Amino acid sequence: MKKVLVLTYGEDPHADSVCNYLSENKIFSFRVDTEKLRGNYKLKFDSKTLNYTLYNGNRTIVIDCSWNIWNRRVMNPDVKKGTSRSLTDIIFEESERTWDGLLISHKGRVVNRPQNHYYSNNKIDQIRFASESSTKVRVPDTIITNDPKIVKAFYKKHKGNICFKLQKGAIVESQKGHLTVYTNKVTQDNMKKVELVSSHPCLFQEYIDKEFETRVIATDRGQIGIAIHSQKSEISKVDFRRYDFENVTYEHVELPNNVGLFCSEMLKHYGLHFGVFDFIYSKDRKYNFLELNPNGQWLWLEIKSGYNLTKIVAENLIE
Repeated sequence: MKKVLVLTYGEDPHADSVCNYLSENKIFSFRVDTEKLRGNYKLKFDSKTLNYTLYNGNRTIVIDCSWNIWNRRVMNPDVKKGTSRSLTDIIFEESERTWDGLLISHKGRVVNRPQNHYYSNNKIDQIRFASESSTKVRVPDTIITNDPKIVKAFYKKHKGNICFKLQKGAIVESQKGHLTVYTNKVTQDNMKKVELVSSHPCLFQEYIDKEFETRVIATDRGQIGIAIHSQKSEISKVDFRRYDFENVTYEHVELPNNVGLFCSEMLKHYGLHFGVFDFIYSKDRKYNFLELNPNGQWLWLEIKSGYNLTKIVAENLIE
């Protein structure tokens, strides 16, 4: 059975859950909290052996092809207080290049390689793939533009029933602190300021009225769907990430064959061993593809639904 190297950070409950599963099942693993590289770990790459060696004071491992790697979440290392910004940037870049070197060159299984993560994490390419798929998964009408006239026409086409979302999640600094930009419906008041889209390309999408939303955890071993009943709360109705745990329920759902096949084909297309897909299950009982996140969150779904997703993720790491 393969050994598992876990690259993560100190306060990662997903890694905690998977590492506990591996330990309970007597599967050898080595966890690196990557932000603690300076104080807790030493590593070496040797051009003679072409292997990486990692040690933490108690254990030393040579990362050969007997290891699988979970690229869970690599973080920038902590730096000494007072380190200049320019030197900090160099430290971050050299650390990233070193971890990427391991993940790209490793001869064993990597879930997922950084180049595949980057390739897959693009909404435009995902929409193109989904629209051309033979599985007939529906894709909401979508535009990306910085032309206010096109936005006005799109708004009119869908009778005002459109939403705005970011192509990539971001944290925005404001006087109220750090804010996350969620998906929002576009209102008539918003349209009065439509000229603002001239500043940069913006993504607008037909708004789909939902029965519920579904997050699919997909691996080489199959796909598991968890329904998120976001419509039970006005808070989460437009975007389930505005969590309302008191009113929103979660449950495992059986996915139709075409949705499972679609997820499998998209993983293969991007060279991924793991990915999290978001769908809307619409009022007309169709699955509408929203996006693929190649390193998406899933543990809260397990906690709320009671479905053992940790086992699915962990067993995919030891094949």
